[in-house]
This record gives sequence, C-alpha cells and structure tokens, in this order.
Amino acid sequence: MSSSSVTTSTINGVTRATGLSSGIDVDSIVSGLMTAERAKKLNKLEQKEQLAEWKQTDYRTIISDIQTFSSKYFDVSSSSSLMSSSNFLKYNASSSNSAVTVTAASTAATGSHTIEVTQLATKATLTSSASVSKNVQGSTTPTYTSLSGESLVLTLDGTAKTITLDSTVTDLASLQTAIDNAVGSGKVTVSADSSTGYLSITAADSGVNAISISAPTSSSSTSALTSLGFGTTAVLSNRLDTSSTLSTIADQLSSSTALTFNTDGQVDLTINGTTLSFDKTTTLASMMSTVNKSAAGVTMAYNSITGKLSMTADSTGAGNTLDVTETGSNFVSVLLNTSTAGLDAKITLDGQSLTRSSNSITVDGVTYTANATTTTASAKDTFATAITTATSGSTTTEKTAVATAYTAYAAALAAGGTTAATAQTIVDTKTTLDSAISTLADSTLSSALTTYNTAAGTAINDAATTEAASDSTTNQKTVTAAISAASATDSSTAATVNVTQNTDGVYDLLKSFVDDYNTLISTINTELSESYDSDYQPLTDDQKSSMTDTEITNWETKAKVGLLESDSTLKSFISDLRTSLIDSVSGQSTTLYSIGITTSTYDTKGKLSIDEDTLKAAIASDPEGVMELFTQQATSKTSSGTSLAGTTTVRSLSSSDLTTRYKEEGLAYRFYDTIQKNISSIRDSAGNKGTLLEEAGITDDASDTDNTLTTLIDKYTTEISDEKARLNTVEDNLYTKYSNLETYINKMNTQLSSLSSMSSSS
Repeated sequence: MSSSSVTTSTINGVTRATGLSSGIDVDSIVSGLMTAERAKKLNKLEQKEQLAEWKQTDYRTIISDIQTFSSKYFDVSSSSSLMSSSNFLKYNASSSNSAVTVTAASTAATGSHTIEVTQLATKATLTSSASVSKNVQGSTTPTYTSLSGESLVLTLDGTAKTITLDSTVTDLASLQTAIDNAVGSGKVTVSADSSTGYLSITAADSGVNAISISAPTSSSSTSALTSLGFGTTAVLSNRLDTSSTLSTIADQLSSSTALTFNTDGQVDLTINGTTLSFDKTTTLASMMSTVNKSAAGVTMAYNSITGKLSMTADSTGAGNTLDVTETGSNFVSVLLNTSTAGLDAKITLDGQSLTRSSNSITVDGVTYTANATTTTASAKDTFATAITTATSGSTTTEKTAVATAYTAYAAALAAGGTTAATAQTIVDTKTTLDSAISTLADSTLSSALTTYNTAAGTAINDAATTEAASDSTTNQKTVTAAISAASATDSSTAATVNVTQNTDGVYDLLKSFVDDYNTLISTINTELSESYDSDYQPLTDDQKSSMTDTEITNWETKAKVGLLESDSTLKSFISDLRTSLIDSVSGQSTTLYSIGITTSTYDTKGKLSIDEDTLKAAIASDPEGVMELFTQQATSKTSSGTSLAGTTTVRSLSSSDLTTRYKEEGLAYRFYDTIQKNISSIRDSAGNKGTLLEEAGITDDASDTDNTLTTLIDKYTTEISDEKARLNTVEDNLYTKYSNLETYINKMNTQLSSLSSMSSSS
C-alpha cells in the first residue's frame, strides 16, 4: 500500500495542511462553511452600512438643493433676494434725449421730469499747444555722392518702408523724389536748414503724424543714415519713446530748456500739494505711472499721435484744479503750456437750477447723467467759440490777424448795415476775416466758418453788397434781417424723463421663485413617495463577482429607491413651508391668494400656480403691499430687549419668541426661518444645528462627522470589523481541525503500512 502525502497552502501568511491522501478538498470545504458563516451576520451588517451611506447621500443632495434655493432667494446680498425691499420696488426710467441718461433706484417714485443741460462738468487740464518733440533732423551735412546703393527705413505712423537709393539721388530735390516714390507724394517734406545744411523730415500732410527713420535691418543692405547726415546726435523720430529716460528725452524736446535737472540729477514737481521727485534715469513711462498712482489726483499721459503731453484732473468740476509747480525746471511751463480750467455742470431740473461738479446727480432716487448739452449751438456761437479756441494760447502773427479781423467784423455787424457805407464795412471786414482764417489753416475753425457762412454769413455778404450798391430802404431791411439771422442765439431742447413702475421685473422675480419652489418640493415629494423594495438589498462581493457591470448598476439603482420614504424630517420641512404660505401676516391685508399666487390641486402636492394678470395688476397698483407681504420683519423684542427681527438672530430665540416672530414677519422671513431650522450650521439655543444637518451633516462643516447617520455608519463599521475578526478565528479553527485530522490519518496510514509489511514477511 502506498503511503499518503500532505498538501499545504499558505493563506494570509499562515501555512495550512489542505490536501489529504484521501482526496478531500479542504479549501473548498472551508470556503463553503465560511460563506454560510458570513451570511449569518457580516453580509447583513455590510448591507446596513451601505444603505446608511446611500441614505446620507440622498439627504445631502436634498440639503444642497435647499441651500441653493435659500442662497438665491433668502440671502440679503443676492440680486434676487425676496428679503430685499429694493427687489420689489423696481422702476424704469427713460429719457427723450440722448444728451441725458437716467436710472431709477428703489427709492424713486413714478412721475415725469424735465431737464436741461446748458454746460457739462469738465476736468481741468494742462496740455501742450503742439508736439513737444523735435522734428526728424540730421546732425551733419549730407554727402549725396555716396548714397547710391544705400538704404534707409522710413516709418510713417507705424508703417515702415525700406527705401534703396540709386545714382539718381544727387541732391535734395532728387532725395525728395525718391522718398515720394516710396511712400507717396505729398506726405512728407525733406528740407535743409539754411544755415547748417542739416536735413529735416516733416509732415506735409496733416494726416501724417509719427515720423521716424532707421537703418535697414537686412545685413546685405548698407545704411544711408551716415551719408544723409543722421549721426549719433541726430533726432531719428519726431515722437518720444516713453521707455526712454528723462535724460535722453531732454535732448529730444523741442525746447532745450524744457527739462533740466538739479544738482542731484532730479526734477521736482509739486502737483496739488503732492511733491514728487524724478531722477534723470527714470523713464517717461515710469514718471507718468508714478504721477498717476500718487495722491495728486491727476492723470498724466503722452499722445503718440499728436506728440503732446497732458495732465488732467481726475475729477470734474471748477473746484478740482491743477496746481503744479516745479523747482529748477521748465517742464510744465514750456511743455504743458496750455491751461484749461475745469467747469461745473449747469443743469435745470423741473425748473430748478443746479450747479454741480459732476455730470451725474441723484434726486429722489433718480440718477440723471448728462452726456451732452441739450442746447443746440447757433452757427454764430459755434463760430465765435471756434474763433476763441483757435486764437488762444501762445500768440502768432496768424492768430493775431484772425482775432483782430474778427473783432472788426463783430463791430461792423453790431453797427448794422443801414447805409451804403456801413454795409460796405461789413463786406470789407468779412473779406478780411475769411482771408485771415484761410491763412491760419485751422481745420476746426474753417469748418465752423463754412457752417456759419451757410447759415447766415453768405446772406450777410450778399445783402450788404446789394445795399452798398443801391442804398435803398428795401435792401436795408434785407441787410438787417441777415444780421439778425447771424446773431441768432442757441436753442435748447429739454429732455423729458419718465419714471414708471417696472411691473415685469417684480413679476419675473416672483415667477422665478414659484418655479424654483415647485421644483424643490417636487424633488422632495418624489423621495418621500417612492416605495422601498426590500427584495433589492445591496449586493455582496460574492454576488457582484457573478454579475456584469450593467447588471450591478441596474440592481443598485433599484436598491437605492425609497430610502427616504415617508421621512418624518422632510415631511415636517415641507409642511412648515406650506403653512408659512397660507398663514396671514400680521398687519397685512395682502395675501398670496389676493395677488394671484395659489396652491394647486391636491395631486400636485403643494405646488404653487400664478395668475399672471392678477399678479401684475397687484404689483402695479400696490407695489408696497406686495413688498411688505414678503419683506416685513418682526417688531417685537425678547424679554431681554433684543429685537426679534433680522436673520441669524432666529437661531438664538426661544420657542415662544419664535412664535411671536412668525406671526409678525413676512413670507420671505418665514421661509428663511424654516430653512434655517433645517439646514443652519449655526447652533440654536439648545445647542443643535439644523435638523437635516443633525441627521446627515454636510461637507466643510463640523456636522460632516457629527450627525446621526455618520454615527450609525461608524457603529456598523466597528461591528463589521469585529465580525471579520471573529470570522478569521472561525476560519483558522476550521483549518486547524482539518490539519489535525489529516495528521491523524497520516499516522494511521503509516501504521497500517507497517502492519501490512510485517504480515507479508511472515
């Protein structure tokens, strides 16, 4: 007889005898016994734990939905808060004239207003009368004989053109031709200084602004700059580079004394009492940034199109001045040489004159913003303003001529044209003025002159010429009429502002609330009404091992249904919300029903419905009543004198105080109180958080781990751990018994073999 053998296996670090010579499968026997053992308790514990976790997830989903709903309608900072009075008092404001725009706050009232704007508030400014930088100019005389084959880059307002010169460029005229051929004729003028012969490049077209020259970028091209006399000290651009230092810029300015530095290499500016010092190594961009960020209350800027510097007060109004002084420099006096004072706005509202430093004024909840004057300037006044503007600032021969001619013309008009002599004076002074304006070549003034001549100037000229020729009574009347037309004053068109109740805005708010409320209670009612099917328990690991993923998903979907069936906490929450809508508000005759919001039929389980016409009519006729229905707060106090009104106050009130508060407050505050009772993370007078948080908790809060379901889950986790430890002991004991059994059988087989051997030998 053959001897038996023992088969061993190692499980979880423990070596066990699992194979018998008899052929018994110990692993299968133990596995089967342990499956039955786990089914007694462990599987049930794990299923209970899983059900508790699913239930907690369902609770937290509902809590999240309630939080979203609450944040939207019961957070005083929300734009759609039902607790904010301003959301119920909405007004539309419109203006008949784009010169005035209007908005209405919740404190406005319906009505109509008239507003005239005769002057806009402006900011005080200091600006350059012309470009502050030099023109493009050379530093040595040009050598035309070496230009052939050389190139330069001419950049006009950001557009660069490489110009390669040939043997035809032998003098100033041919250089001008080459440049015209490259960039177009009439754009720039190349000229030579009469005393030095140095070249300069200036704009010939008023539409050409920034001009610069540079060497060609191609390594195969030879630069023409040296030959043209643009050496190291030449000015290569007629615009400043704001990234350059003040020291560099000082040499590029049109005035050599405009920017000088003290012994410390600095320039000091005091702007509106704020003293700022700038080192010569400071860039212009940094200087402007420092000024703009300082307490001086100004904005400094450089316009790369016009080449002008400016300093502008940050606020409008005559009182917001620009007081700028400097030490040891002429930066302001030379570069910012044109001063314009700030003006106050001149407004007439409903017949009352108003002078304000701002273009926006708020009166009785309506904000009026003046964008332009409502006055239409006459041709005469537009022309007179243009004359003043064109002849202001530094004096030139051309400006003086215009100013003198205009004074003479105005005097002639004032004297009238009732005789041939006076009529001829009008003609002569107007001709002189037209000529002076043409010489000044100011485009704005020329445009104003054209408008003036179209309106009255030509008529004056024609009538006066006729009168001078005939000196008749009829023609005298014609001249007088023409002068009268030229002297016409400005006309004003007042803006009409209408403020009306924004019924649609309030309606949309309440409709949105009703829709979201219906969605919320529908979600909760679905959870409450779903039936739990105990046949669908959470799957064990053994069950999952024999199922497909789809089968597992379908099973667990059914297993999760009805976990909150008839949940008492949620039923109480829904009931409290419904009751708060029905109960009357102390001191208010308005109810939800009276404004067209009612509870639907029984089968809708408390959903609300809206009669649009009734609700809109209520909002239009009694907006304050609708507002108070929702926003009214309690007026009583606690026994200690604390007000019952407010929001978070509700968590510290006693039950009797809560009852008083409930009776006195509007629907929005009742909703808030009910919601906080269920989801507040603030503990109440009894030390409890919201009821739903006590039950299931929320993340990012102490209730996440301190709630009824988490405590239950932890209990199951401990019991599962203990049961697994017990099962491990049971399993070890079973393997020990089978190991001992196999050892005994082995011994018996050995003895039997010995006896058989002895019997055979005898």
